[in-house]
Amino acid sequence: MVERTNTSTALPPLHRFGWLIVTLLLAVAGLSSARSVQAIERGPLNNALLATVQVIVPVAAEKDTYSTGSGTILTESGLILTNFHVMGEIEKETLYNGKGFAAIGINPTSLRGRPVLKYAAHLLAGSPSLDLALLRITGLLEDESAPLPENLGLTAIDIGDSQALQIGDEIDAFGFPSIGGDTVTFTSGIVSGFEDEDDDGYAEWLKVDLNINHGNSGGLATNSAGEFVGVPTQGRQDLGMIGFVRDGNMAIDWVRRALLKEPSTTQADPNAPGVSNVLYAKAITSKGVARSPGVRFDSGLDTLYATLDYANFQDGATFNFTWYRDGFQIFTDGVRWEFGKAGSTWVNVYDEDGLPDGFYELEIVYDGEQIYRDGVVVGAAQQQTSASFGSITFAENVTEDDEPVSPGTNFADLSEIYAFFGVNGVENGTKWSRRWYIDGEMVSEGQDVWKLGAVDSTWVSLSSNDGTLPVGRYRLELLLEDKVVQSGEMDIVQPAARAPTIADVTVVGTVKEADNRRKNVAGATIFFLNPGVSTETFLDDPKQGLVFAQGVSDSSGSYQLDKKVTPGTAYGVIVYKEGYKVVEADGFEIPIDATNPYEVTVTMERR
Repeated sequence: MVERTNTSTALPPLHRFGWLIVTLLLAVAGLSSARSVQAIERGPLNNALLATVQVIVPVAAEKDTYSTGSGTILTESGLILTNFHVMGEIEKETLYNGKGFAAIGINPTSLRGRPVLKYAAHLLAGSPSLDLALLRITGLLEDESAPLPENLGLTAIDIGDSQALQIGDEIDAFGFPSIGGDTVTFTSGIVSGFEDEDDDGYAEWLKVDLNINHGNSGGLATNSAGEFVGVPTQGRQDLGMIGFVRDGNMAIDWVRRALLKEPSTTQADPNAPGVSNVLYAKAITSKGVARSPGVRFDSGLDTLYATLDYANFQDGATFNFTWYRDGFQIFTDGVRWEFGKAGSTWVNVYDEDGLPDGFYELEIVYDGEQIYRDGVVVGAAQQQTSASFGSITFAENVTEDDEPVSPGTNFADLSEIYAFFGVNGVENGTKWSRRWYIDGEMVSEGQDVWKLGAVDSTWVSLSSNDGTLPVGRYRLELLLEDKVVQSGEMDIVQPAARAPTIADVTVVGTVKEADNRRKNVAGATIFFLNPGVSTETFLDDPKQGLVFAQGVSDSSGSYQLDKKVTPGTAYGVIVYKEGYKVVEADGFEIPIDATNPYEVTVTMERR
């Protein structure tokens, strides 16, 4: 989630084929999909297995040493939930490596092989007290400088209600325990009880009759419907085969609140070069971490530091920074970048006689484009007895003229909420802050110095990058010079019941030889054509623009389409491999009640 103000800123070659006898096997129209009867059905089971990832974390202090664990894919955009102790040491509240980096292994669609180490991820938020960590996929492991594809090919888990569980209910665990070998492991058990650590009436732990071993940590626990209900965290050898699973509702609530703490300088385009977490301080540690950062500093300061995180930079690019005081340039410098794609750095401005009082701004220009400009005040605050903020109006959106859209105090199903307020006599250089609370708990705090001049009104907002704002009572406090001068409250409520929508599904499967079902076909290309496009039209003139989704079978014959398809929608399907007869089928539909992922097995005949 982001708190911001209105001041932020080719197809393989195909030949013309005659009419061919082809086979395309599938549940109602020639394609087949295997099912088995068990407590958790095959579809939700496969979905849970594919939503489970392996997390490998280098330990910087020890050469060739790694922390290994498991994680759960929460969103197809790359949010992953795991345990904090997979990423670092809980007691010291430190990470195993300074960047919070982890390699992410994705299960093959066949679920019969080792996970493929494919993505690089970094810590987005962590809670040692809850033993939870939220990661975001930031790049490809083999080349972090390459842009991420639009479709990461991830399977996200469905979220269930852990409070609906009762003792004796089925609970299933997914992960990569060290005793389970190199592939993903599924175990099934029951809820044995609940644990309320702080006696506040809410059970923070689910006790389960599952042996949670090293490597299982941070993985996935589901109910019998295959929905997320918790995070397998620890086993208790002294209690026999008893494991402890972090309550799922608590974990998801923490995730939603943690997303509110994303910095407002996060780039709208995750692949664009940018800086974030810019902090100003009068001193830094030996590792370049700001000491006691702030937005105003006392007179007499001789050095002002700015620490920052950078992402998506390229070696060889130009990096320039300029310092201004009260709008006038006082220092500029630049380098040819050679410090890698992502990391942390710092810049400073210095005057041996002491920096004169004023408003100091830092401007950063990357390859000729300004990517940051903001600043802080050096010197005492001016006395402004008449400065104030007016009453707060909440709204669903903002017009181009900075007017509220659909104002009110009750909202539902919003990804962003706006707060408008009047401004009276606030002068540039004044320290001001805003604090957002949900149900009495502060979830975001922003500090700044006023630089909008003599405006009559402005707005701030709180938003979610990865879903809707959590339900609850919201309170916004506005402060001038650390004193609350205005506040307002509103509610985000559960949306009214809506007609069910058809969820898109990921198509996976295997390509096999018709004459030898034990032999799989590698290198076959599977095309799902745009609705309304016939296979004949495509074969007459194959163009990429006619293709809705596609995939290529790997060495084991497994494939996954690069885009989800909609159940009940008719698609033309083509499967092509040199040396085999082309498979073509028009009007292929995935059933309305299809599970996700949906398995489509294709058989091909040799020519």
